[in-house]
Amino acid sequence: MLIAITFCQAQKLDIKPYILYHQSVSTHEEQPVFYENHVHVPLPVDGFPKTSTSSYSKDFTLATGLEYGLAINYTFHNQLGIELGLGYFSSQSNSFVNKPGIAPYLTGWNYYSIAVRPLFSYVVMKGKSSFIGKIGPSIYYASAIMDAFLSYVDEPVSTCTFDNRLNWGYSIGLEYNYQFSKQFSLAIELGFEQYKYTPNKATVEQLVSGGKKYEIHYVNEIFSEPVSQYPLQEKRLKESILFNNIFWGIGIKYNLWKK
Repeated sequence: MLIAITFCQAQKLDIKPYILYHQSVSTHEEQPVFYENHVHVPLPVDGFPKTSTSSYSKDFTLATGLEYGLAINYTFHNQLGIELGLGYFSSQSNSFVNKPGIAPYLTGWNYYSIAVRPLFSYVVMKGKSSFIGKIGPSIYYASAIMDAFLSYVDEPVSTCTFDNRLNWGYSIGLEYNYQFSKQFSLAIELGFEQYKYTPNKATVEQLVSGGKKYEIHYVNEIFSEPVSQYPLQEKRLKESILFNNIFWGIGIKYNLWKK
């Protein structure tokens, strides 16, 4: 960016607050097994609980949600430019887990991330309208919490807190601007983005059955070790959650400087 600014003559500098809605386009994605809910809670008197899953989606995703942010666009004299965006994204998801040997349970996800996008842009002007094509990397600093609920218990019986992670991907977008005045323009945006969230570590706390707390380390390969060597640690193979989404939104662009 510094080299480009040095060798290119600047035309204008804009700032844009925006809001985006991300919609997942992945289909039939299963929830990774980051940990299993080994909590012993007495079953109801009438026997094994029956759980209705009709209100829960069969497709697991955290890619659907809202993003709020601010972007700065630096345009050169030849209509090429660089845009740096900073946004806050959050999403929630519920899924049903039914595996042999354990009681059925529900998982409730809360996912939060800070998105940084240094994008290259190209502007085509036509009267008061302009079309901007953008492409570049997406960098997400993400954190997540997963709560487990047994089918007949309203409160979570365990919670899993994942470590903060930097995740990389790419973003492609098209922005339409309509100029209201010398300083203000309406910005409408549509695009596609993809990246993966792969945690390295998590802390699991059992909220019943004595309140046991332990760590999970996600590794590329597992070697056999004595069970008693790490009594408060567990190792699992790394898994990822795919963020594969289209996004659209709106913003107000304010011109800070124009040559």
